[in-house]
Amino acid sequence: MTSSPRSFEMFQHPFLIETPISFQMVTVKGSFQEHAHEFYEIIYISEGKGTLFIHKDSLQIEEGDLFFIPIGIPHLLKSESATPAVPLQMMTCMFQTELLAPQNSLKNELEREFDAIAQFFRQSEEWLRYKDQGGEFARIMYSMNFAVNSQSPGYHYKLYICLLDLLNTMYRLKQFSLLSKPDKLVDPVAFAIEYIQVHYRNPLKMEEFCQWLSISPRHLQRKFKETTGYTYTRMLQQVRVQKSCELLINTDWSIQQIADEVGIHDMKYFYRLFKTSCGLTPLHFRQQNIRTK
Repeated sequence: MTSSPRSFEMFQHPFLIETPISFQMVTVKGSFQEHAHEFYEIIYISEGKGTLFIHKDSLQIEEGDLFFIPIGIPHLLKSESATPAVPLQMMTCMFQTELLAPQNSLKNELEREFDAIAQFFRQSEEWLRYKDQGGEFARIMYSMNFAVNSQSPGYHYKLYICLLDLLNTMYRLKQFSLLSKPDKLVDPVAFAIEYIQVHYRNPLKMEEFCQWLSISPRHLQRKFKETTGYTYTRMLQQVRVQKSCELLINTDWSIQQIADEVGIHDMKYFYRLFKTSCGLTPLHFRQQNIRTK
């Protein structure tokens, strides 16, 4: 005997004209009809408890839970009871696909950084769950709620800025979870050097790296300088220059391609860093080493 497929509604949200972002605060009484939609949705549980039925999963939810729901994923939110002492309240940010659409040309560092974030969520076919640890999600969601309630001039732009902040926070936290943290950290400096050698294209900032390893930034910086003579940031710069030198000698890639490959998208900064480290411009370095090969 085969079970019949579940039916659900394709929810159409009435976005305002020329406004691809919408924000609402909703009190859940009972449950909603199971539905999916053709836009992205971020749900933050601001109060109460309940159950989220999403795709094939049933999840107990409470204050501080946040979910990213891709296009076409059926979901249903249910309050803990019909008349809870503390109502299940959620904040939901809905935004259209155009905000994460790939760009034909990326003109500057800001555009490149956001494109990496947009690509991550654009390619996500599964829902994502987060837990608000330090109040970062609450801060952003309440800022969006304030902007909508005040409707002061420019509040749509404020929603857009908050959404970028929210996506960046979600992306950064997900990168933490994808890294392989050592079971026992014997030498944090050696591990940091190895980490930089592997992840020099898109590494964590020193503070984020220390947070991931649960060690003090001040302690790591002091030990790092004692052991290597460099700071964490300076070591990253040296590794990037070293990799650039290898690519200049062993490939015919353009200077722009090489800078992008090592994680530097500001060409003025790349030229300045390279010349400070090597005493030559990248082009002169390539020409000199090709002649001597």
